[in-house]
Amino acid sequence: MKKILLVIALAFLCSAAGAKSDKKGPSFNADGTFKVLQFTDTHIRTFNVEEAQEVYDRIDHMVKAEKPDLIVFTGDVILVKPAAPEWNRLVKALDSYEIPWVIVYGNHDAEQNISRAEMSSIVVSGKYTLNTLNEAGELADLEIPVVGSNGKDIPFYVYAMDSHDYAWINGERYYAWFTDAQVQWLRNCCLARTDAEGKVAPSMAFFHIPLREYIDAWSGEENPREEAADNGLTWGVRGEKICAGAVNSGMFAAMLETGSVIATSVGHDHCNDFMAAYHGILLCYGRFSGGDTTTNYLPHGAKIFKFFEGTRNLETWVREDDDRIMFHGFYDGKKITHAKRNTRLPFGTWFDIDIAK
Repeated sequence: MKKILLVIALAFLCSAAGAKSDKKGPSFNADGTFKVLQFTDTHIRTFNVEEAQEVYDRIDHMVKAEKPDLIVFTGDVILVKPAAPEWNRLVKALDSYEIPWVIVYGNHDAEQNISRAEMSSIVVSGKYTLNTLNEAGELADLEIPVVGSNGKDIPFYVYAMDSHDYAWINGERYYAWFTDAQVQWLRNCCLARTDAEGKVAPSMAFFHIPLREYIDAWSGEENPREEAADNGLTWGVRGEKICAGAVNSGMFAAMLETGSVIATSVGHDHCNDFMAAYHGILLCYGRFSGGDTTTNYLPHGAKIFKFFEGTRNLETWVREDDDRIMFHGFYDGKKITHAKRNTRLPFGTWFDIDIAK
């Protein structure tokens, strides 16, 4: 009885600090699969008409090719003044697909001539968005339940969280970090999804600025890449410095200790698209989805995550503009397995290379 009351209390704390969308969310398909399409750092700038149209064309191509069950934007979405017309254009474009979608902000979104509250009011006006507002009138951290193929159970959750933008320490500006309230919210949400036998529902978290654990996951003592390029723990490209939040506020620890979060994916660093298994959590970057007016060394594209009902496994790949499929692999909670060379996804041809060492 005490455990039941604790779960109820945790569920209340989870909903009180963050939010659940009251709009129709995603669900597993009849075959027991659920697919998320991640766009990151689209950097839409309408003063370059051709570049902006290229980004919208990329979004359209990826959605139609992948047919996702959920679309996620992980920050630095609109970078133009005035910004409001472009936010309205994007919301209209996303609604046209009639697929649930969600947006989290990056560090550049609020640098335009629009406040977070103004942006957020436009985002939540979408018919198919799962975003909701918090007490400040900004986008709330979200726990998105993914309904099972039976239409009843909730075997999986998606978290969409605000990693903020900048913070000042002793007069110096740094990238920000999750607050203690956010860490506790995530912890409470995950604990509330744990049943009486201790089994916790798996989940994945999306945000913009990488956690500091991304640094050690790629090249720390626990996972030294210099020993083996293909050790089952890292795969992909690290083409620039990992620009994590300046302070470790314990978000990764909350994910690890509650046992729910099996993977995270971020944006922010345009030339990184790697994945790294770190203490049982797969830390990922999306693929840069923007235009050519900012630093980027990778072909444009998007990241895809596919989940399997009743398991903690996932499949992931990158689709590039020319439909090349890169870094197609599987994660079983311990190691990354590369897709076999004679394997084909149900769309076109693919190949992959590991160029990061």
